[in-house]
Amino acid sequence: MYVHPIPLQHIVLTIIFSASKLQNFQSSGRDKFAPLLGPLAPFVIPAWCTALQAVDRSPSLLVEVSKLSKHFGHYVFPDPGLFISPASDEKKARCIESWLRARNAWLLRAGDEPSLAMSAQNWRDLLAIDISGAQEMGDTKAAKRRQQLLDMLLPRSTFPEVKIRSSFGEPLVWQGKRYLPGVLPPENIVREILWELYELNFTFELLSLDARACINFDATNYSQRIERQAIISKCFARPVDTFKYIRIPSCNSGLAGADLEERIYHVLPLVRIMQSWKGDKPAIFSLSTQSPSEISQSHAKELEEAAAKYYCQQFFNYFGRAAQVPHRLFPIKVNLARFS
Repeated sequence: MYVHPIPLQHIVLTIIFSASKLQNFQSSGRDKFAPLLGPLAPFVIPAWCTALQAVDRSPSLLVEVSKLSKHFGHYVFPDPGLFISPASDEKKARCIESWLRARNAWLLRAGDEPSLAMSAQNWRDLLAIDISGAQEMGDTKAAKRRQQLLDMLLPRSTFPEVKIRSSFGEPLVWQGKRYLPGVLPPENIVREILWELYELNFTFELLSLDARACINFDATNYSQRIERQAIISKCFARPVDTFKYIRIPSCNSGLAGADLEERIYHVLPLVRIMQSWKGDKPAIFSLSTQSPSEISQSHAKELEEAAAKYYCQQFFNYFGRAAQVPHRLFPIKVNLARFS
């Protein structure tokens, strides 16, 4: 659902209050190159799932060798795996609740700061935050940490009009519908929330990777940035006048479409984007000069697989972690005759 921009003076950042102290959801040690499994997870796209698992993680491939590079392991939006890893439904519900209460405020900031990103640990802390004492004076380590996390979410110097209030006991709102706080929403609703996070992360990551890998790209050139965004928007089935808000679809579409004949219309623009990146390209990328109707089913399948593999490998080479790749919101029946 499209969310209209909200005037700053009317924004109220609401984050759940709890009786417990700040909790750190420890990393589950999940292999982020492997598919996210479980009934809450969006459905994988075979070509992208295979490509992610095939990434060569050799340190020698990193464009920046230093493991201390600040963009390694950072995400503009939380990794959906953070919502799956907590063992209990109670902790999963707390993560979902924290994100939904902070979502609009973070979308506002991410739209104004395209390079904004936080570490997985900071996201983990933020999703577990207890700000019941955040507005009180105090020098405790916990109080300082709470304020530090809040400043990451919405810096007071940038958004002085934003007020922080308790939302304890208030219902959660998603796509115009209300859900009980403290209770994990239905599986299909959680899947929608996580699908949106995958889509948002993929969008911002594609923009970031293109800015770094594109030959002769000047990030300070406004006209060039707009031109690249217009090309990148063709990879998506949704209208993209901004990259801030994403409509929840009624069916799988774009790179996630059920039929290869549909997906190739979005794979080709992605290949054309990657053709302008530095380094060698797969030979089959030469098909990007053709129209979808000129490409056979077998070549289309091969091109999709090569595009996904090349993207995932290049993302690792530049950012040192697994890419957030497109997912399907709805399951599909594989039609082998149509190479779906």
